[in-house]
Amino acid sequence: MSTEKQNEILQAVWSVIARDGLESVSVRSVAAAAGVSPGRVQHYFPTKQDLVRSSVSAMLAGAASTTPEALGDPADPATLWALLTHAISPAASRRPGTSIYFSYVAASVADSWIAEALTEARRSVQSEVGQCLRAQGVTIEDIDGAALDLTLMAEGATQAVFVGWCTPEEALDRIRHALARLGVTIS
Repeated sequence: MSTEKQNEILQAVWSVIARDGLESVSVRSVAAAAGVSPGRVQHYFPTKQDLVRSSVSAMLAGAASTTPEALGDPADPATLWALLTHAISPAASRRPGTSIYFSYVAASVADSWIAEALTEARRSVQSEVGQCLRAQGVTIEDIDGAALDLTLMAEGATQAVFVGWCTPEEALDRIRHALARLGVTIS
């Protein structure tokens, strides 16, 4: 299998989702966006479900490269900050990646596979946030609970910015305040 061709097809899936929504993904629409035949798409991804699930996996794999190790030292508050806030600025500009992610969130209601994949990804971020809190010397009793709180806050802040409920500055300020309550200072 050609990984390059598969990646081009997955990029086309994201293009279709960003332009027309997840419901518009089909072997034909993706083939047209990728500039290949429907048969070529079906060679790699036989069904719409295969296309969508593979595109979810590829998105999450790309996001997984943003771990504390990739970002930097977990003891550095900048690493924690990056984990919690990386999606807020793109959400403000309604960049395709953010709209695609929220399309997958909506699809997870009807597709338990997508729901589990997104859940596992969020749990991983929560775990990384907990590692950072520990490495930064936060000594509260329930660090795992604090990591969940911060992860939930960041996810909600991203959505709030995306739909225009608050500005990126307001979202970032609230996250900064939550970290300050834990003794983590972000400059």
